[in-house]
Amino acid sequence: MSKTLFTPVPRTVRELIMEVETGKLGLPDLQRGYVWRAAKVRDLLDSMLKGYPIGYLMIWEAADDTEKSKTIGIDSKPFGTPKSLVIDGQQRLTSLYAVMCGKKIVDEKFNEKQIIISFNPLTRTFAVGDNATKRGAEWIYDISEVFRNESKSFAYISEKVQTISDSREKTGGTLTDDEKQCIQQNIMDLLSLTGFSIPTLEISGNSDEESVADIFVRVNSGGEKLGEDDFILTLISVYWPEGRQKIVDFCRSAKTPKPGTAYNFLFQPSPTHIVRVAMSYGFHRARLHYAYMLLRGRDFENGVYTESLRIQNFEKLKQVLEQVLDVQIWKNFLKCVEAAGFVSKSLISSENALVYSYVMYLFGKFHYGMSESALRKLIAKWFFMTAVTGYYTGSPETDMESDLADLRNVKTEEAFVALLEKKIASVFTGDYFAITLPNSLANSAPRNPSWFGYCAALNVLDAKVLFSTLHTRELFNPTADGKKKALERHHLFPKAYLARIGIADDRDRNQMANFAFIEWSDNIEVLDTSPAEYMKDQLAKIAPTEKGSIYADHALPENWEHMDYFDFLTKRRILMAEVVKRGYERLR
Repeated sequence: MSKTLFTPVPRTVRELIMEVETGKLGLPDLQRGYVWRAAKVRDLLDSMLKGYPIGYLMIWEAADDTEKSKTIGIDSKPFGTPKSLVIDGQQRLTSLYAVMCGKKIVDEKFNEKQIIISFNPLTRTFAVGDNATKRGAEWIYDISEVFRNESKSFAYISEKVQTISDSREKTGGTLTDDEKQCIQQNIMDLLSLTGFSIPTLEISGNSDEESVADIFVRVNSGGEKLGEDDFILTLISVYWPEGRQKIVDFCRSAKTPKPGTAYNFLFQPSPTHIVRVAMSYGFHRARLHYAYMLLRGRDFENGVYTESLRIQNFEKLKQVLEQVLDVQIWKNFLKCVEAAGFVSKSLISSENALVYSYVMYLFGKFHYGMSESALRKLIAKWFFMTAVTGYYTGSPETDMESDLADLRNVKTEEAFVALLEKKIASVFTGDYFAITLPNSLANSAPRNPSWFGYCAALNVLDAKVLFSTLHTRELFNPTADGKKKALERHHLFPKAYLARIGIADDRDRNQMANFAFIEWSDNIEVLDTSPAEYMKDQLAKIAPTEKGSIYADHALPENWEHMDYFDFLTKRRILMAEVVKRGYERLR
């Protein structure tokens, strides 16, 4: 019989939380950040109160390397280095620690957050803490106060019963003896959750890191909890922990508005995004399933895994990440995105378009030695096309695999430019601008790539805001916002006016072609009058020589304010598509 690497040991919630509190129990770096929503924590507690099983924890009794572990939560611990690490069950244990101790935790986007779970001792129900449970006298807004008062639980419970009784009397009611007993019993049952027994599998401290990583991947691969990007980050944590830390530090710096960091207004990448860039650029693998096998050292010709190939691929990964995580290179790429008119995060509907356009930028810079000015023009056009059309939206890995396959035979800068130009031209055809794009604008979806493309085109064309002397590029910039957004979406045919003429369906009233961006103060002035009425005042502010260019930039048909609404939508969609086309031609 083969040797068993683990020992089953039941532990109570109290014991586990105490080990977390002291720092004795922590997380290995191969774990991802906290991802649970508060509603899932609520359901976990509800299952425990009903006596349902909540799964097991897997703990590794080995944490000799301080660089490969971390404590749970944000406060300092007596144990500077964890002595045991949670391999499976991180989300459950972190949730229990956070809500029972009232501690903040750090999520996968490096944000500190506090999870508030409320409890109704009359109905024995949990809820995500909100203003209603905070104001409700019959609710315990934050259950951490129950556990903090465990040593004086009798006094706490008596006080809570009195509070609920007083509230009931204010409304002319009375709290019955049965209800008082019910409140007391339910709070005691809540307190008893610290004695809830959780099966724990303890992995031997003699197990090596590779075995533990393999266990981690196997126990998480059966469900929907982890993706291939998590498995790749696991491998990096085991074989190159400094690399994992570099990725995390870069992503964290992208959220820190300080000089020299990766911070920007457009995109804060996650470790997953960095993994996709590194594997696509460095290994020509957009499908992370194959990228994971490659980093494990698989030879795809014979299907054999070898240590030498794993070492070789990790050496290559180290070189690749030096380029991918270079802050200046990253900032230069973002200038390409801004040059394409996408100057605000609010205009970007596809993170995949950013990720894979960065890959193309890296190819152009390092594989083909393009000058920065030529590369910026090329990638600006490429990103404009991918963003407007949703090029990487349907099956992004498949589409990028196809692009990478086409690059394998490209040897020169000229061939690289020609390939991307050809791909853009194959999408941006005459029929696309005349038929496909107008049709894609015929909807009311709030995050329509075609609409964002129209807005980006206005920025490229240096168009002025409707009814304003300022340019759209200036007001789309996040720094232009004050207490209100500098720009607001304005219904050209106001909703209230449309309702008066019998058009009440928001799918009709909120069509993309009925929107234009104007300054928020102008939006207040327009109110709900008909376009024919409010345009009298607005046209008086416009010089006759400027009217033609303003109407052209904002895709407004001549005499539009007097048109039938649905005829207006049809004609404006065609003109909006022409604006997008002019924006792209300006990039060329």
